[in-house]
Amino acid sequence: MGIRGRVSRFISELIPPEERATNPLIYRTVFLRIGLLTALSFIGSIAALFYSLADFREGDTAVALAELAVSSFLLAAPFVARKYRNIENLATVAIALFGFVLIVAVFDELPEDRSSLLWLSVVPALSFILKGRKALFLSVAYLAIHLSLILFVRRVYVESLIDTYLSYAIITVILYFYAWMSERYREVWQGIAQKDNLTGLLNRAFFEELLNKEVERAKRYGEPLSLIIFDLDNFKEVNDTFGHLFGDMVLREVASMVAKNVRESDTVARWGGEEFIVLLPKTNCEQAVLVAQKLKEKVELCEFENGVVSTASFGVAELSQEDDPVRLLLKADKALYEAKRSGKNKVVHFCERVNLK
Repeated sequence: MGIRGRVSRFISELIPPEERATNPLIYRTVFLRIGLLTALSFIGSIAALFYSLADFREGDTAVALAELAVSSFLLAAPFVARKYRNIENLATVAIALFGFVLIVAVFDELPEDRSSLLWLSVVPALSFILKGRKALFLSVAYLAIHLSLILFVRRVYVESLIDTYLSYAIITVILYFYAWMSERYREVWQGIAQKDNLTGLLNRAFFEELLNKEVERAKRYGEPLSLIIFDLDNFKEVNDTFGHLFGDMVLREVASMVAKNVRESDTVARWGGEEFIVLLPKTNCEQAVLVAQKLKEKVELCEFENGVVSTASFGVAELSQEDDPVRLLLKADKALYEAKRSGKNKVVHFCERVNLK
């Protein structure tokens, strides 16, 4: 593996599990944001080290030691974040320490070089890229700290200060609305990546991600977790007789009905074709069977045009200690197969250990 591959792997390991996405566009956005944060930490570390060496030569030992401490922390921060997966705190600390380095640099040049005040605008730019709209508080706090120091040391002309703060305010407002639009677009893309276009339920790819997390959580806390897979009976005949548009309408109606008849904590997704899946946290198999029975009855009560009456077959399974997400799915799928094979329009469960061969 080359240097580029090692760097990519390092950045990927910094991405928290909750921010990992199967959609390549969303994943790439998160990857670039965390890549920028990592680069900021290393660049800030190098800058703080250079300023520290310069201040040591000039005899300003206290400031030099503070800058050396900042340099060391920024260098170690990405490695600490990779271990503890706390990237948000890393972003806050990195911005704060990087801002400290810039403030020291700016005040070191004043009042001889007032153009150094322009460096202040770097902080809001980095803050909004890394923290989104939440960076507004960081930007305001940073400006307040800078103004306090200016008033304390009295080392700059008022005209320069007004111009600098006015440009800072304009840049902050622009970046705030840019961050707001970026977050809205990200929500849209996440919705597209997560939803099934026909039914509006979660799609299979996102459901699988969620299932992995829920199985891990249930095992960690020793809580029950059950799964229901159901399939509309004889759906091909409906499509062949009344057309695919009518079949799509049936799928939408059933999806809407199921979503209304489960708890908010439950997750419903379209598994594929005319198959649906329901994940029930903190629910044992017996409770899940009752939910499946209720949904079976609701499917039978759905009224469609042309006098079509639909039924569904259900498979139910509960997570056991030896199960992983794939085995849990196989158990529910085998239960569904048994329901279809034994006459359809019924609920079959595998609450105990089963042979999946």
